[in-house]
Amino acid sequence: MPHISDRQFSLVCRRTSRATFREVFHAHSQLELTYIHDGYGQLITEGKVFPLEPGTLMIFRPFQMHHVQIQVSEAHPFVRTVLMVELELLHAYWPHFITTHHFTEHLLNEQHSIQPIFLLPDSLLIQRMEHFGEQYPELLPHELAEDACLFVLDVLTQLRHIWNRTARLPDQYLSNQPTGHSEIIDPHAQATMQWIEQHYAEPFRLEHIASELHLSPYHLSHVFKKATGTSIIAYAQATRIRQACVLLGRTSLSIPEISHRVGMSSPSYFCKVFRKTTGTTPHQYRLRMRGSH
Repeated sequence: MPHISDRQFSLVCRRTSRATFREVFHAHSQLELTYIHDGYGQLITEGKVFPLEPGTLMIFRPFQMHHVQIQVSEAHPFVRTVLMVELELLHAYWPHFITTHHFTEHLLNEQHSIQPIFLLPDSLLIQRMEHFGEQYPELLPHELAEDACLFVLDVLTQLRHIWNRTARLPDQYLSNQPTGHSEIIDPHAQATMQWIEQHYAEPFRLEHIASELHLSPYHLSHVFKKATGTSIIAYAQATRIRQACVLLGRTSLSIPEISHRVGMSSPSYFCKVFRKTTGTTPHQYRLRMRGSH
């Protein structure tokens, strides 16, 4: 088996930040699982806000725009374990792990945001990640290629069992209740995100949103930037690129047609923004998505 690169597989256990942690909206080609050991804050993704606390497992599909804000304190630094994997790495294994493959495809094609899941630190999935994190630095390159693939398959299998349980016991597993440590995002910022989710396919100006929310454009821009760490225009652009990823993966529509459907009238500008955002062209992204199935 060939060696694998850090882009294809990366696992960092208990990465710690002791200064306020505030990402920008971003996306990447890997599937990401991040487990929070300590820290409180919020996740903003796909127009929704979720509280974050110790025990939260976040799952991000390839090219899913997301933004994590953690209010770090001396008592509660931001401690997390992060797994990043290119699913194309598992292409040769899928015929032998059919159930796990079908579950992974379901995860990738889920219509709605994947809500964070609450897991105890001694749960099998988290223990497996920490155990492999200890082994990982000691493996030789040829060992890492095989062991990493088997580890990811095991993680996805464990995630499938957790997913099935959450469907039956949502109140026990879903981290959907704000705690005293979690921020509540400004209602105008949240309304703006929801407005963009509904109108991204239409050309619009900042004044349109501000008028509907009965605020001045300047005040709305200030409120949104303070709440999310990004501008309204950048958020709208990220939303359009996310929707384009969905259409590229699920349809055979031409790239100019997809550009039009996500509210970007110029295909050349769409391709430029898409590449800047995702690191790949729309055509390459489509080929990659088809190759992973």
